[in-house]
Amino acid sequence: MEPFAAYVLQTLGVKVRKEYAEFMDAHGKKLPEDPVLKKSWIGGLGSRDFVVGTTLAFRARISNFRKNRLIIGYAGIKTIIVNKAYEEIDEYFMLDGSDGSVHTIDSIGIAEWLAASFEEWIGPELLRAKLREKHASNLTVIIFNDELKAQEARRRLLDLQREGSIELEDALVVVKGQDGKTKYHGTHRPARKGGLAGSITGLIVGSIFFNPFLGAAVGAVAGAVSAVLTEIKFDDQFMKDLSQKFTPGSSALFTMVRKADPERVREAFVGFGGKVLVNSVSREREALIQQYLDSTGEGVQEENS
Repeated sequence: MEPFAAYVLQTLGVKVRKEYAEFMDAHGKKLPEDPVLKKSWIGGLGSRDFVVGTTLAFRARISNFRKNRLIIGYAGIKTIIVNKAYEEIDEYFMLDGSDGSVHTIDSIGIAEWLAASFEEWIGPELLRAKLREKHASNLTVIIFNDELKAQEARRRLLDLQREGSIELEDALVVVKGQDGKTKYHGTHRPARKGGLAGSITGLIVGSIFFNPFLGAAVGAVAGAVSAVLTEIKFDDQFMKDLSQKFTPGSSALFTMVRKADPERVREAFVGFGGKVLVNSVSREREALIQQYLDSTGEGVQEENS
């Protein structure tokens, strides 16, 4: 199959940005030709044929649709008011070739900005998709602006596990002291063989904090760390976000959760503080966890899933 960039240049006359072209060459086969009717593997994105066909349809229907724009996926239904009546129309994801930014655009041509680049926008979703493929448990990473806070969070999780409200695969804490030195506190199963590299969270933490490529793309590193992270494909944006937020005097909690009672977890962590860096289930679950952590205990929505 010819490279995605060459295909789009030939069919649409558009030069595709490198990060999107590389994504499509690597993952395009997993994307549906019709993400409107079929759930997409990631972020509502569609296959190369969807991109070309839908972009041509927008060009034909919307007179001011610029040639360097690409329709790359389906965002869902939005409600607008027409003649004082509510009307539902389709909304799509659009990549602007002039600056690489990502937008939503509805079927009448109204666009709204989402992200400065495709890499920034797709990074968390790609991480979630790869984790869902390889692991049944849910990974969550939370950063705290306190050296002791992650340890306290871990203790609360272990209390919940003892009462049967949560089933943990791992709960691992990393602390960066004021001197800049990084230390980790082992998983909740200290007898597990293999030490830090004995679990998926251990491999993630070991690769990020105890190897020299912090803040860079994961490359060819030795042993099991390389194997697992190659499968998951941690993206540059995740690594950059983590390195920027994990400053001296902070701590991080990495958890892998098989199942949990959401109400008991909410009760234990309402108002606890911290910043959710990623949750492997969805952006919505990530936002809900953040809401629990930020809340004062009033007006927090309950999780239904």
